[in-house]
Amino acid sequence: MSKILFQNQLSTQAAHERLLSILSHPENLPLWDDEISRVVPTTDGYSFTRQRPALNEHELLTVSATANQVRYHSQGGRLSFDLIFTLGTSAGLTTLTQELQLASNSALLIPLKLLVPIAKHAFAQKLQSLITLAESAREVMI
Repeated sequence: MSKILFQNQLSTQAAHERLLSILSHPENLPLWDDEISRVVPTTDGYSFTRQRPALNEHELLTVSATANQVRYHSQGGRLSFDLIFTLGTSAGLTTLTQELQLASNSALLIPLKLLVPIAKHAFAQKLQSLITLAESAREVMI
C-alpha cells in the first residue's frame, strides 16, 4: 500500500508523444533533473546517482509505461516511492500530472508534514524543467 504525498500539474504545447518518449527513457533524466549525475541501465532497470546532498543518493529505478502514463518505481535508497506521470489533453494543450506516492514501509527520519512542502516544490521545479525540455528542439533519447 502506498500513500499519495502530493500532485503537481502543468500544461504545455509540447506534443504528448514527445513527453511520453522523454519520460519513458530514464537516460533523459539528467537533461531535466540537474541533481542526477549518472544513469546506468541494468538488468533490473536503471541505477542512478544524485549529487550530494540528497535523500536518495543512489537508487534503482524501474519504468513502466502505457499510452497515457509513465510510472517510475524507485527503491534502494532511503526512501522508496512511485513517481507517476499522467498525460492528458485540455484546450488543445497537453496536461502533465505528476504524483508522488510513498511506499507504506518507508521509514523517514523527519516528519512528513515537513518533507511534503519541500518535496512538492522541488518536484514542481523539475516538472517545469521537463516541460522546458519537451518544448525545445533539444535532442533526447527516444
